[in-house]
Order: sequence, then C-alpha cells, then structure tokens
Amino acid sequence: MTDQQHAINAVGQPSRPVPLRNGRAEWLHRWLEGETPDAASLEQYGFQAQQYYAVVLYRPAICHDHALAQATNSVQLATLLQAEANRRGINGPVFAYDDRTTALFHPVEDPQQTTRLKRKTEEIRKQLSIRLNNVDVHCGVGRPASGMDGLRQSFREAEQALRVSDELQIQARATFFGNSSLFMLLRSLKSPEELERFCMTWLTDLITYDARQHSDLLETLRAYFANNGNTALTAKELRIHRNTLAYRLNRIAQITRLDLEDADVRLNLHLALKAYEVLTAPSSVSL
Repeated sequence: MTDQQHAINAVGQPSRPVPLRNGRAEWLHRWLEGETPDAASLEQYGFQAQQYYAVVLYRPAICHDHALAQATNSVQLATLLQAEANRRGINGPVFAYDDRTTALFHPVEDPQQTTRLKRKTEEIRKQLSIRLNNVDVHCGVGRPASGMDGLRQSFREAEQALRVSDELQIQARATFFGNSSLFMLLRSLKSPEELERFCMTWLTDLITYDARQHSDLLETLRAYFANNGNTALTAKELRIHRNTLAYRLNRIAQITRLDLEDADVRLNLHLALKAYEVLTAPSSVSL
C-alpha cells in the first residue's frame, strides 16, 4: 500500500496511514485518469467485488485560523472520517484525495434505496464539523455504482456535487448528484430573470410570511421534500414534534393556496426551492 492514504482491511479496521506523494493518493489519481488497479490491489485497498458503493467526498471549508487549518488537512480528516465510519458499521475504503479532501467509498446494499446512505452521510458530515471545532464541512455524493469504471463516474459526480456545494455555499448539508445536476441546469439558463420569475411565482407568499412572522416555513418545506415527504424523518431533522410539522405543512398549504398532494404542485415547489438557492447564492456565483 505505497500510494494510498487510508484503507479498510479484512476485519474492518483502518490500516496504517502511508505518506502521500505530492499531497495526494497517487493510485487514486491514476485510476481517475483511466488506469484500473489489479484485483489483488483492489482487495488490499478494501474493495469488495460486486459491492455497490457511492463515492462521498468531504472537505472542510477554508479556515483562517492557522492552527485549526493545520488540523483539517486530508490526513487528519481521513483519520476522523475512518473513525466515524467505523462507529456506524460502514466498512468502506477511506482515502485522502488531495490536501483538503477525503473520499469514502460508502457501501450501498440496494442502489435504488438510498435513504440510509443520505442519513449516514449527513450524520458523519455533522460529526466531522463538531470534531473540527464547528468548521463547516462540504460534502458531495455520487450515485451508487459497482465496478471501477462505474465508480469512476460516481467519483466525478461527487466532485461536481462538492464544487456546487462550495460555490453555492451549501455547507449546511450534503449535496447529492441529483441536486448538483439540477443546480447546474438552473445556472445554465440564459435568462436569470425568468428563473427569478418562476421562483417568485411559487414562493413569494412563503418568503413574505417568513420575513414578517420570523418563521421557518420555507426551511420546513425544503426538509419535507429532502426527506421524500416522510414526516417522521422531517420532524427529526427539524427537531420538532410531528404535530408541529403537520401544523406547519397545513399553514404552507393555506398561505400558498396550493394542494401539496398534487404531484405537479410538489414538483414546481421543489424546483422553485432549488432555484431560490441558486438565486440567493453569493454574488460571485454567476448564472
């Protein structure tokens, strides 16, 4: 293991860290450029044949505290990430990717069921932030794939999601490949005015209400969609009682005069929320 930063051995324990060349895991970069490691190397790195993985990239936000910045490089981050993955029974390889980014190959039992992947990813992201003295942690996730060719695409999707998270400053939660593709589509529109008009058509009433009442209905709706309409998970994320959530959803329906059970309404509201994130991103991010 001369090129890797971190891996899982057969019993699920982290192997000994190995110094990086030029601050990165060379085999990982050669693989991304098209080279496929042999089966023996992959097994040594901790990969299991026929297993689906989703590539998850973690990167702390830029820290201006020099001492803290030194503690948030990818070597230390890989150690923290490995520990958090082990605590949750996630037996996937962990590698340092560059001087600030660490990759976890998160095992996925069923690529069509990613609820557990999303929950565990967010749990780890939050815990890493806590362990790093509340430094924000960006996180990008690629779609589940098997085989090194498929995983190469998952890695690129995770990179894209991480880049979108960084540009739009969506560090408060993980950014998944579906969201990053949608954000890029919205940003590619030739008329920002049309995007804003669409957004305001669907969200103006909620934005106005939240501003006047100092409420969080917009965030409630975002969490509701992010959890696929699961009220138990939404209430848990928002740290409110399910009855409180039911009240808020009812208020959203009343204020917008929309039927949240209508599939087209839900689609437009969800798209409008994504558009709102693009529109409210830092001015340095251009449409």
